[in-house]
Amino acid sequence: MLCFAAAMLAACAGGTTQHASPAAPLRNPLDFPLYPNSTLVSTRSFTQIVRADTGSGTSVFAQGNGKYAGREVIAASSATFPVLSQWVNRLNSSPPRGYAAVEGQTNPGEQSQAQRYGLDYAVFRESSGNGKRGVLVIVMDPQRVNARFGTILGMINRYRTLPQMLRGPIDNEAKARFGMTITEATQPESPIGAALDALGELQHKNARGIVVLDAQKV
Repeated sequence: MLCFAAAMLAACAGGTTQHASPAAPLRNPLDFPLYPNSTLVSTRSFTQIVRADTGSGTSVFAQGNGKYAGREVIAASSATFPVLSQWVNRLNSSPPRGYAAVEGQTNPGEQSQAQRYGLDYAVFRESSGNGKRGVLVIVMDPQRVNARFGTILGMINRYRTLPQMLRGPIDNEAKARFGMTITEATQPESPIGAALDALGELQHKNARGIVVLDAQKV
């Protein structure tokens, strides 16, 4: 009876039940393919100011200094890391239509080292249009990446709070422990930098990760 009275009071007061609208499903904004049956985790747009020390010929920021606009897609897959690594190698050998591979992955030592860390990657250039758009594709095993580089994330946070003149000792410590400086690890165009940036969204999932970055100078 009390429940009925409360319902009637709400009706008389013009009360209505509010239903939250379901979130719109994520959509891959890129025309570059993801691994089949992978699940989108997040998508975002970004801008990046590139300096002379961050651009390289095998980077998605290869057009030199300036401002770049880009997009990042993070997806998860139940496929094993070796299977995803083979998929990246096939893409590199036979790029999707409209793209060309930037490097032939002819350095087996470097590739084997990345794979030991739970990473593999390939870089592409858009071969149609003006050809200035770059794409970096990374596949990763978040648990292995975290096991190798998780400690460096705390160092990165400490590094960013310090003035430039005091960052040298932390760079030296990271170089000795991980084989790279904090500066190198946080370069957004590098596979490790992009993987570490995406790690927070993937490390608690029982899945492997796929990260695709595209960028073009504006």
